[in-house]
Amino acid sequence: MLGDAVREEPVIEVGCGTGQIAGELLSANPNLRYVGRRLGPPLDVSKLGRRILVIGCGFLGERLVAELVRAAHPTVVLTRSPIDAEKQNRIRGAELIIGDAATEQFLDRALAGVTHVVYSAGGLLPAESDLNPELDLTLSLPPLIRLLEALREREGVGLLLLSSGGTVYGRAEYLPVDEEHPTKPISSYGIVKLTCEKYAAMYADRHGIPAQVLRCSNVYGENQPAERGQGTIPTFLQRILADEPLTIFGDGSIVRDYLYVGDLATVVLRLLELPAEPRLLNVGSGKGASLSRLVELIEGLTGKSVPIDRRPDRPFDVKEIVLDVSRLKALVDFEPIPLEEGTRLTLESLLRGGRPLSPDRSKADGEHSREQNRGRRP
Repeated sequence: MLGDAVREEPVIEVGCGTGQIAGELLSANPNLRYVGRRLGPPLDVSKLGRRILVIGCGFLGERLVAELVRAAHPTVVLTRSPIDAEKQNRIRGAELIIGDAATEQFLDRALAGVTHVVYSAGGLLPAESDLNPELDLTLSLPPLIRLLEALREREGVGLLLLSSGGTVYGRAEYLPVDEEHPTKPISSYGIVKLTCEKYAAMYADRHGIPAQVLRCSNVYGENQPAERGQGTIPTFLQRILADEPLTIFGDGSIVRDYLYVGDLATVVLRLLELPAEPRLLNVGSGKGASLSRLVELIEGLTGKSVPIDRRPDRPFDVKEIVLDVSRLKALVDFEPIPLEEGTRLTLESLLRGGRPLSPDRSKADGEHSREQNRGRRP
């Protein structure tokens, strides 16, 4: 199916493993085809070269797939969420399978001939996870454990697991936070991410799976779905463009390490060329910025000044986190772009092809904590 050349068009397959969404997908998209319980004949993997599987096609997964295809890596993406036409176009050249990684038939087909797996699937957003931790566990753990079990039978297939450097450490005992810092997450989201890391480490120790965990800081950039309140920078940009107040929890002094999504993709591509050592890496900019600083930056870029809707502190928000990325920089040539440049690129993308949210939708969706929105994260 795939040799050294990439495909011109994505292939989308729907089978029994999608459960209730299969019928909706088939009726809504004429490009989908039902391939049945067996999911077609097995691939002749002897004819395949280097082949990379990305599990999850949300904000991070989409960018990783696009960059892998651009770098001429045969790439397959497995995602449990429907893909709209715009996203299909952005990942053109990758093989696309819509199905749950927790379903054996889909996972086995996606893994055929694969040399590396990048696991970017997630569960709920942080605020949603605190509201419904059981659902977050249900969405997050079964696909990962199914994958780890499958990798036991596939000697030498590497795993890059994307985790959360902004939440697994908890309250920082020192800054910047290196990989040896104690992990004491204070949120359900952080606990779930750390649990995923522990499972990957256990399987690596017991079964020799070459697994590497990337603890990513707050990643932002083009095509981040701000309408769900995912990502401070795109959410702020959308609200300013829609002339809506910015919702800030606390006094604006919360500090985060913001990493441009293109930089994360660059790191992943370079690490795929190296052995899976060390097992744990921070991936961030190594610099912190407060929410107040973000407001100043975005107002400067847009030429707009908007009121702030201040809310009480949230119990699951870490006050300050900045990652030490010296271990990463010792492995790969990595110099993240400045926050100002990444924010400008994100804004330009919105102005080119994005559309500001309507005032009513922006007001409802721009807040980070929403009990009514507990949908899946791809």
